[in-house]
Amino acid sequence: MAFGNFITYERVISPSSFFLVKGNYMYKLFGLDVSLAGLGAGYRYYITHAKKEVPSGFYANPLVSAAFGRIKDSDGSSYSATTAGVGAELGYQWVWSSGFTLDLGIGPMYNFVFSDSESAGNGFTPSVTLAIGYAF
Repeated sequence: MAFGNFITYERVISPSSFFLVKGNYMYKLFGLDVSLAGLGAGYRYYITHAKKEVPSGFYANPLVSAAFGRIKDSDGSSYSATTAGVGAELGYQWVWSSGFTLDLGIGPMYNFVFSDSESAGNGFTPSVTLAIGYAF
């Protein structure tokens, strides 16, 4: 939640393949005051998954995202913005017998920014996952 994602749902497709859906809200981004809400989706392949009931181990995760909202510059001007991103992460997810999970991942994300501001631009940003959850 510190970086904007507030919910992720992961669904089993096969013993080592999973589909993800994420909801997010961004309120600070590289010193800018932003108000962007969006959705993301990904496909996770657990490389070291040992056919367990819940996903765990090392994974590769291609992903896409989109967000819509407003951005406020340091000079106080505000403008609407739409972003679309495509990227990938490598990570590891731990699952304890209690059902709690810890997920750490990192990778590159290329973002396309569409805005009525002349300063908006496309580019790479890091995609980082730090999630604590519960498998039920």
